[in-house]
Amino acid sequence: MTTTPRRGLLTRLRQWWRGRGEARSTITANAVEPVEWETSASDAEEPVMPEAVAELPPGKQPLLFATRGDVFDFQVLPHFRWQSHDMSVERLREKAAGLAAEARDELLKRAWPLARTCDPVDPEHAEKLINSELSGGWCYEDGDGVVKCRPTVRLRVDAALRERMRPVRLDEQEMREHFRLGLLKADHARQLTEEWLTVIAELEQIGALTPVQRQFLVPFTAPLADADLAAATEALRGARRNGANALASVLNQATKHHEQVGLFEFANAYDKASSSFAQQMGLTPFSWILGPRHAQEGAE
Repeated sequence: MTTTPRRGLLTRLRQWWRGRGEARSTITANAVEPVEWETSASDAEEPVMPEAVAELPPGKQPLLFATRGDVFDFQVLPHFRWQSHDMSVERLREKAAGLAAEARDELLKRAWPLARTCDPVDPEHAEKLINSELSGGWCYEDGDGVVKCRPTVRLRVDAALRERMRPVRLDEQEMREHFRLGLLKADHARQLTEEWLTVIAELEQIGALTPVQRQFLVPFTAPLADADLAAATEALRGARRNGANALASVLNQATKHHEQVGLFEFANAYDKASSSFAQQMGLTPFSWILGPRHAQEGAE
């Protein structure tokens, strides 16, 4: 019995196994090997041109938009901003110059109906309304690319209306300034008068002033605060003095001739006269009898 055939079989098995392992290593190596792709210039993404912006000088002649009523016009100063991603700034300027007249016509067509709804003396409102409508702009396109036009407007009142309104606005402004000055002057006079009343009350050791005391002292402190206030308070004091003298005269005549009327009629006339005098003096009725505390409470 020989072993040659057996050794031959084992040898063949080992060779087969080794060959299978080498084939697996080759497949794995081929699987992980990176693949290099050749790219051409046409496959690469084309770069985007930066946006070109151009603004031309405004036209010499303003546009005229009819306002509500069709009597006056708004003077319109248009401004156009041009933008494009398809051309250079120099080329965009050339395009904008060629499209300027067409853009003004388009602006007129879109803004005219809006201006007709606006008051001729309110260009600010009309300007906001028209600019809001034109905020999106519009585009022009040809073989060179797309051009975006963004217009805005500035409005002025009709020249004839402006001349008519100028004197009125000047008077209005003058009145506002006089009013502002009057408020400032009155506030200063009030503060200074109060300060001088406080000084006199402290020097005279009066304490808190009653309304009657203030009426008596204000004509004396007003000249220290303001000349116009001093003249007004002096006139008020004179009117009160004349009223008191007139009341005294009426009462004196009534006491001399009360026999000609009944006692009730005399008392009624006396009461009305004294009440009227108290109101003119800024006092409550009978405050001169009930005392200063009642007079102060009535004034409050």
